[in-house]
Amino acid sequence: MASKPRKTTVDVANDLAKHEVQCAERWKTAFNRFDSLEASVHQINDTLKNFIVGMVGFLATALISLAVTVVSIL
Repeated sequence: MASKPRKTTVDVANDLAKHEVQCAERWKTAFNRFDSLEASVHQINDTLKNFIVGMVGFLATALISLAVTVVSIL
């Protein structure tokens, strides 16, 4: 059974350099995706905030209308 030749420091350095290039590209892609996900989360948060403010406004208006109606009946 033939054994593999032992790697030299130059081989390891070359492999590490290739690995670093691949990792840099992967992280670049990952950070771009993280940025787009963060933008989506901010958009969802803004939409929910607007919905809650609108709902509170609607309920406050309905409560005031109900109170005015009750007072006018009495």
